[in-house]
Amino acid sequence: MTSRSTANSPLTTLQIHFQHPCVVMRLDEALQTWSSQDPPLAAISSHRELADALATRDYARHDEVLYALLVRAAESDDEGMTATEMVVNAMLPAVPGIVARVVRVARATGHRVGARRGVTGGGVSASEDIRDIQAAVIGHLWEQTRCYPLRRRHHVAANLVRETQRAAQRDFGVDHGQAAADVVSIDDDEVRRPLAAPPEEMDASEELLELLSWAVEHDRLDEQSATILITRYFGDPVGRDGVATDRQIGALIGLSQPTITRHRRRAFEQLAEAAAEFPGHELRRAS
Repeated sequence: MTSRSTANSPLTTLQIHFQHPCVVMRLDEALQTWSSQDPPLAAISSHRELADALATRDYARHDEVLYALLVRAAESDDEGMTATEMVVNAMLPAVPGIVARVVRVARATGHRVGARRGVTGGGVSASEDIRDIQAAVIGHLWEQTRCYPLRRRHHVAANLVRETQRAAQRDFGVDHGQAAADVVSIDDDEVRRPLAAPPEEMDASEELLELLSWAVEHDRLDEQSATILITRYFGDPVGRDGVATDRQIGALIGLSQPTITRHRRRAFEQLAEAAAEFPGHELRRAS
């Protein structure tokens, strides 16, 4: 089982990148120059001041600031790349919501992004890696920032979110005109909130998968226990409760239902012990 730790996720990696002192210094230097040239950026001479300006609910101000950066992001020089970084960093809190909608829409329209599996019915399956979808969304966000149509001076954040989602949906063959494709609008809470708000936390399915990965890597779960739990929550069989039954698991790995039940209970005990040592997370109780 491959690691899916949030420490290695594209979103987390990019957040860490933007917090690096060298990167912050480079962004600060650019803003110090631009603040004397662009009236919308006049009161913004550092990366911290940019984050503060976008942490308010003054959406007209957001439009002015983001638009000024997007004008620079359209250039092909180094300043254009720096401006793109600033906009993408400002929009990162919207990424988890875009990823969730892309997965939901692809499933609703019948495209193969993975069965509705896991603790909440909305987790990943064996054929779906949220990190890959997240990386694709971030890539499209970067592209939309670089190619933003500058005639659109209003609802800038909403436009970026909407077009990023549409581009990601097209990766799965979803037509954004389909009724099931719930594309974000300018009135959605996803957009009408401070851009500096932290990303939403993982749902229970993702959190369980993180714990399973960590437990396997650190030898907190034996191989059979890991196989049973992974098959139960993230394999192909689906029982009445949205997870594989002991009978289904037994049929797959060649053991009787009573044996699977006994091993599953032991696996839960091992997982509970691992959860107590799992750094920085608390697992919702699974049954």
